[in-house]
Amino acid sequence: MIHKLKPELTLYLADEALKHTFGAEKVGLQELMEIQKECRDYLSKENIRRIYARMMKIEITKIMVESVYMYLSSEEQEFIKLRYKEKKQMVAISLRLNISLAQLNVRHHRVLEKTAEFMQYRLREEDIFERGKIENMVNLLKKLIEFAEKYDPASEFISKYWVEAINERYDKYVSLLDKLDETLTSSSSSLHKRIILAKMKNPCRKIKDLAKICNVDKSIISRNLKYFVDEVKQYIN
Repeated sequence: MIHKLKPELTLYLADEALKHTFGAEKVGLQELMEIQKECRDYLSKENIRRIYARMMKIEITKIMVESVYMYLSSEEQEFIKLRYKEKKQMVAISLRLNISLAQLNVRHHRVLEKTAEFMQYRLREEDIFERGKIENMVNLLKKLIEFAEKYDPASEFISKYWVEAINERYDKYVSLLDKLDETLTSSSSSLHKRIILAKMKNPCRKIKDLAKICNVDKSIISRNLKYFVDEVKQYIN
C-alpha cells in the first residue's frame, strides 16, 4: 500500500523516478555508471562507500521502474512513452489517446501507485500472478542485502532495521515464488492448476476472457483465483 502518512510525497517520488528513468539523457546515465565503477576501487574509505551506496540506489530505482514498466498494460506503457519520454502535456496526450482528461488522470495515478509500491519494495495483490515481476523484486532485494553485508556489515550508514525489513520481504517473496512453482509443477492436471496457469500467462486478461480460455463459467474462475490469492496473501502482507 502507498505510505498512508505521506501519500502525496510517495507519488511525487514515483513521478520523479519515472522522469529520471525515461526522460534522462543517456549520456548522463552513462557518466553516472562510470563514476560508480570508479568508486568500487576505493570502497575501503567510508565516504566513498556512502557515495557508492547513493549511486547504487539510483541504479536500483531505475531497474525498479523498468521492472514495473514491463508489466504495465499496453495503454499504460503508451502513456509512459508520451508523458515521460516525449514529455507531452496531459491535454495533448488526452487528444492523442482519444480519452478524457479525467480518465487520463486516473491512468496516471494508477501508474504512479504501481511504481511507488515497487519502489517501497512492496508487491501488490495483483502482482501475485506476475512471476517475472516477483523474480525481479527478489533479485533486487538480494542485491541490496549482499551490498549491505559486504560494504556495511557494522551498519555504519545503512540502518540495520531497514536491512532486517528487506530480509523479511526477501524471505516472503522467495516463499511466494516457491508456492507458485509448487502449484505449476505439480503432477496434478486439475482445473485449479489450469486456471492459475492461464492467469499467469494472461495476467491482464479479465475473468470473462480467462473463462473462455479455460472453457468454464466465470464463477469458477473467480472462485479458484480467490482461493489461490487467499492462500498466498500472507507472502505479500
